[in-house]
Amino acid sequence: MTAHVGKVLVTGAGSGIGAGIASVLASRGWRVAVNDLDTDLAQALAARIGGIAIAGDVGTHAADIVTRAAQKLEGLTGLVNNAGIHRRAPLASVTEAQLNDVYRVNLQAAILGSQAALAFFASGGAIVNTASIAAYTPQMQTGLYSAAKAGIVAFTAQAAVEWGPLNVRVNAVAPGMVRTAMAESVYADATLHAARVAMVPLRRIGTPEDIGNAVAFLLSADASYITGQTVIIDGGFTHTVIDHLPHPMIAAGNN
Repeated sequence: MTAHVGKVLVTGAGSGIGAGIASVLASRGWRVAVNDLDTDLAQALAARIGGIAIAGDVGTHAADIVTRAAQKLEGLTGLVNNAGIHRRAPLASVTEAQLNDVYRVNLQAAILGSQAALAFFASGGAIVNTASIAAYTPQMQTGLYSAAKAGIVAFTAQAAVEWGPLNVRVNAVAPGMVRTAMAESVYADATLHAARVAMVPLRRIGTPEDIGNAVAFLLSADASYITGQTVIIDGGFTHTVIDHLPHPMIAAGNN
């Protein structure tokens, strides 16, 4: 039997990247609380990985969800603030309601959930927040999703500084292109899939498990001296921007 590494809550874990994170952590011995707005998804994944389900909307009940998870797990040593949403809207017409939705789930929930987790980190703990490469590169027409994710990067650094003396580490992951059910309409199109793959130096689209592997490392003792960092997980994609600029062809071997 695998010894338990620790006790962790993963928010927004019913599907996609969150499900990949929860699955990887469970496979490595973590006791996992699976949170999702969709009760059926949370229960299904929890049953599959041997975890527990904590249904609820982190956008309105983040602290309560953390508290319930800690109670059911009989403690808490890790928190993964993964839940996130888009609200499609151009910047010029984004509404106050759309802004509230995006910031409440993507940023406020991470802050309030992390605050609540501190009370259960008896001898320290680790928090990993899910940001996005959109934090560094604007993602058009998404209701300021990029700004919210940039807020996650800043919150990660701020919390790491303030909570380090409590032996609480705070890091983030910033996924690039990842194949999930939400994005399947893009990747099911062979032409679009091939075009995207060609833009990634590693020549493949990421998987939820790729993100889960990085999160598992950041939560583990192997990362005990790492805090305040945001790890970009995109196969090298964000370093290719200049290659997409028009430029004259240069013969091989010429300087």
